[in-house]
Amino acid sequence: MKPWMEYLIVFVLFCHGFVYVRIGAMLPAPVKGWNGRSWLLGEWIANSQLTRVSVWLHVIAGIVLLACAVAIGLPSLFAGWWRPLAVAGALLGIVAFAVFWDGQTGLLVDEGGLGALISLLVLIGAVAFPNAFDR
Repeated sequence: MKPWMEYLIVFVLFCHGFVYVRIGAMLPAPVKGWNGRSWLLGEWIANSQLTRVSVWLHVIAGIVLLACAVAIGLPSLFAGWWRPLAVAGALLGIVAFAVFWDGQTGLLVDEGGLGALISLLVLIGAVAFPNAFDR
């Protein structure tokens, strides 16, 4: 893989992880109209408990994705770590969205649908190209 493409992937992963940490730490404040319930979990966990779970899932997913970006950017120090970090971070991001989304299709993007899609692409990339950053 060309070095510029690796740098681009590192940059995108870093930005994606940073958004998870930044937005996740502020939930649900950035989402106007969120009803405090999860479409997936229903009334099992709601309001402040759901907020705490969502914040932690988003922040942990972001930290893991930031670590993945560092592992790709510094392969001599973290050889072989990028793939497990990419899979774990992407799965946590998808779960974070699934837990937080309240089922309102009008708020799909505001509640993290785009981030879940990017995480899905990261997951697919890590599974489909296991040796992409091996040197």
